[in-house]
Amino acid sequence: MNESKKSSSRRKFLQGVTTGAAGFAAAGLLGSSKLAVADVTPPKKTSAEKLTVLNPLGVPPAVKLIPQAKRLDTLDGKTIYLVNDGYIGTEILLPVVKEWFDTHYPKTTVVIKRKGGMGFAAEDPALFDEINQKGDAMVIGLGH
Repeated sequence: MNESKKSSSRRKFLQGVTTGAAGFAAAGLLGSSKLAVADVTPPKKTSAEKLTVLNPLGVPPAVKLIPQAKRLDTLDGKTIYLVNDGYIGTEILLPVVKEWFDTHYPKTTVVIKRKGGMGFAAEDPALFDEINQKGDAMVIGLGH
């Protein structure tokens, strides 16, 4: 057999085996011929076959829309809570926001509170009850 026919048939043979242990053994790379090589060519598909594919993500639940709170007609005489949820830098930002309110809306009361727990998802029912009873608006200091 000449060299070009030998390399061509070897190439076709190597295309038919995997690169796993059986593929390496068949290619002579493991130095042992004791491993059996399985035929890994995919079966021929007929045009009548159908393939069903399922989405692993599933179907997301419907989003429940909640309308925003109504806008206050004025800030004069209102109490606004600035809530720190623990995000880095919020303890620096919220006092600056309070200073802005004090300068631009001197008739508005601004209260800074730290929410219990860590992060946006943590709940603090006592704080939110206080805001519902005493406050007119709330700004929560979230991270980016």
